[in-house]
Amino acid sequence: MEFHNQALDKQNILLETLGFEGLVALDYEGHILALNNQAKSLLPFDKIAHKKLHEALTFYSKEGQHPIHPNELSFNKTLETGAVQRDIIYGITTEDNTLIWLSFSSKLIPDRPDIHMLISIQDVSPLVNENKKLLDSKQELQLLITSLDDIVFEVTKEGVFKNYWTSEPDLLFYEPEEFLNKNIVDLFPSEMTEKTLPLINKALTYNKVYHMEFPSPFDTHKGRWFKLKIKPIHSTKDRVAVVVSDISQKIKSLEKIRYNQHKFNQAFHFSGLGISLTDTQGYCLDANNMLSKILGFSQEELSCTNFFDYIHPDDINNDYLQRQRLLKGEMDSFTLEKRYRHQLGHYVWCSVTTSVVHNQSNEVSFFIVQLQDISECKKNLEILERQKKEIEIVKIDLETKVRQLEEFNHIVAHNLREPVSNIHMLIDELKDENRKEVNKEYFRLLKSSNNSLTDTLQELSEILEISQNRNIEKVNCHFPTIFKKVYDQFLAEIYSKKVILTTDFEIEYLQYPRIYLESIIYNLLSNALKYTVPRVQPKIHIRTYQQNNSTLLSIQDNGIGIDLPKFKSQIFMFRKVFHRGFDSKGLGLFITRYQIESLGGKIDVISKPNNGTTFLVNFLENN
Repeated sequence: MEFHNQALDKQNILLETLGFEGLVALDYEGHILALNNQAKSLLPFDKIAHKKLHEALTFYSKEGQHPIHPNELSFNKTLETGAVQRDIIYGITTEDNTLIWLSFSSKLIPDRPDIHMLISIQDVSPLVNENKKLLDSKQELQLLITSLDDIVFEVTKEGVFKNYWTSEPDLLFYEPEEFLNKNIVDLFPSEMTEKTLPLINKALTYNKVYHMEFPSPFDTHKGRWFKLKIKPIHSTKDRVAVVVSDISQKIKSLEKIRYNQHKFNQAFHFSGLGISLTDTQGYCLDANNMLSKILGFSQEELSCTNFFDYIHPDDINNDYLQRQRLLKGEMDSFTLEKRYRHQLGHYVWCSVTTSVVHNQSNEVSFFIVQLQDISECKKNLEILERQKKEIEIVKIDLETKVRQLEEFNHIVAHNLREPVSNIHMLIDELKDENRKEVNKEYFRLLKSSNNSLTDTLQELSEILEISQNRNIEKVNCHFPTIFKKVYDQFLAEIYSKKVILTTDFEIEYLQYPRIYLESIIYNLLSNALKYTVPRVQPKIHIRTYQQNNSTLLSIQDNGIGIDLPKFKSQIFMFRKVFHRGFDSKGLGLFITRYQIESLGGKIDVISKPNNGTTFLVNFLENN
């Protein structure tokens, strides 16, 4: 089909077709017959020649910019139905893949056999793009308005309401028709308008923003507070934007803050506790009068004080560790007992509770430190503790004395009664006996009983001297030195029995009567050397160590041992012997126990037959 422009050259046809725009002539099937130059500048001529216009290009809708099916295009509908279509906007892509927007109008030409339909085209891209920007701005404005809890009024300099915007119409004092185009003077009380109108004029005169807060003047909003923000509208010279914000919650919050602040100030300044606000480095931000009283510093001195400089050195580390846990959020507060150096130089015991205050970013702003002076309480507790220990010592001493008296009673009843009775009996026999040989035997028996009585009395005298000599002088005894002295006394026996003797003096020094310590080690080592197992190499281990603030001495052997279930209650009794065939009077352990107990100590034994014995001496030095 040949292109021709004959139909387009006639003026009457141009006038009949909507104006001097791009024109396209189509046949009965929609093929393009001809285009004028303006149409050629708008459409890609090389792509559409000899084609049906509705099939030659992809057309896009203005709403959503999605492709439109050819059957739905306006000029295709004109071909099918003959209906005139006016100003229908479609988008097409250019060579650089951008969209241009064209307005299409179409009508049939029934009087021309060579031209069936004429289409006019106009480039409306600037208009569409501008409308799109306006729509986007309108949408953004609408989103902004719906996101605000405020009311925005457009008000003239005379105070007349011209427009409003709000997302919550319930906030309006009046229905829109009741206040639009009306003056603020006619709507609000004079005490409010007398302040508002001058602010409107000042905002316009000085091109500044002004604010005003006021309680609601109406019963419908009774108890609510509002804030006016009056701002010039720069596109005009006689109008302002009046933004009304409901600040009731803010006012309530401020009142609550003021109330809480007042309560805190009252509690802070008039508390019976010393209170300080300190930063994370320990510097005092504020302190009350009670803290000044507790520590002896003036308010001025406290204001430039770092409390870490005044905490007792022994208490700093624990306090620092607990504060770090507070900073990490591991706990809300902690309480410690610690000492602060008073302004006069002495230390004050305080019970200290520390908590944190966070800012809006949940960062620690400062510490609240509360101090209670417990120095007097500490003194009383120390006195009570000391008295308790003294009572405990007295109790132990009395129990020991009672047991010793019972033992002495037993000794008198058994160890003295027999020789005294023998002496009386022999004296009676001597009165009636004249035979020389018999008298000689009686005198021998009498001497033996007298010697036994004398020995017992001597032993009892020594024991009584030990129990009564509590003020014996204590010196700084060196365990290795004293052991060496005792060791030398048993040197021959140790070599003859080939004894393996080891020592471990973890504690080398002890404040104790030297003569007693020598005697204790002597008697216990003597026992370990004496009661050995035949044909078994003796092993003895001597050790000193610390336990529960007391010094302990242990002497362990691998000897014949003791049947404790049978003899435990008699181990340290007077003249008690548990092994026959050994040269023993049963006095060593008895005297050793008295020496230890006379100074508040204790002795115990661990043993099994044929499995050795361990003697444990607890000197209770620190008690």
